[in-house]
Amino acid sequence: MQAFFCIKSSLPSLRFNNLSYNFLMKIILLSIFFITQTALASECQGPVDLVVLGDSQTGATWSKSYFGNFLQECLEENFIILGKGGSIPGSWIGKGGLDQIEIIERTPESEHQNIGNGDKVPLCKKRLDPILKNYLPKRVLFFFGDNYIASSDEMISKDLSQFSKIITDNSITKENCFFLTPTFEMEVKTKRNVTRKNLANTIRINQIIEKTLNGTCQIINGVELMKDSEFFDGKDLLKRVQIGDKVGCSGGALNDNIHICGKAAEDMARKTCQILRSSSDPSRER
Repeated sequence: MQAFFCIKSSLPSLRFNNLSYNFLMKIILLSIFFITQTALASECQGPVDLVVLGDSQTGATWSKSYFGNFLQECLEENFIILGKGGSIPGSWIGKGGLDQIEIIERTPESEHQNIGNGDKVPLCKKRLDPILKNYLPKRVLFFFGDNYIASSDEMISKDLSQFSKIITDNSITKENCFFLTPTFEMEVKTKRNVTRKNLANTIRINQIIEKTLNGTCQIINGVELMKDSEFFDGKDLLKRVQIGDKVGCSGGALNDNIHICGKAAEDMARKTCQILRSSSDPSRER
């Protein structure tokens, strides 16, 4: 009986020790997380002249022949470009979305850097509000819309409204905010991989973007922008013209009708850079 009593009386102590251990481990793990995030956040060095956010057109892990690749080449200011495949504006706010997708970063010093996904990426490189607060950009450029192709008008408007609020809350004025909308399809070899990417759907999306963000950003209509391009076929397609050995416009991409690539992407980037230059004011402050 005495032995039984000793064992029984030790149970509360064991239970307490287990609880203490679990609590201590949680504290240690949280500390490691916050230390890691602090270290990662130290990489977000501002201020910059321009912040650019977008989807795979702006930063795709699999291509070096899209809009974002060529935009970097023609920008003349201090910038950071962040792109995540499949994303919409809502993927960059609040709890976000698609955090499992790797983010591509571009700066004047970094041409095409894969900075990882999930917790590997600090909030100041994957959420709009921390991005604006850390980099303090004089101007911002957003290029989204193609990933709305299956979304309702109401969903698109709601998503953009939430995005818009963060822009205005950070004192980014309309004259310093640019939003580039989707453009025409790319021509394909045999069949269109994304059937919902068509001119009628693109125009629908662009109209909602313009209506929702008209008071927040200057809208660069991607369709209107490329109508006078030498790579527009005059109907509803952009010509597929490979640039050297840059991946993303040939081979397995020949039936990709949604991603603008090659000479057409280069032309679109240059036209966008020209708009930014023509509206540039070196003395502008936030």
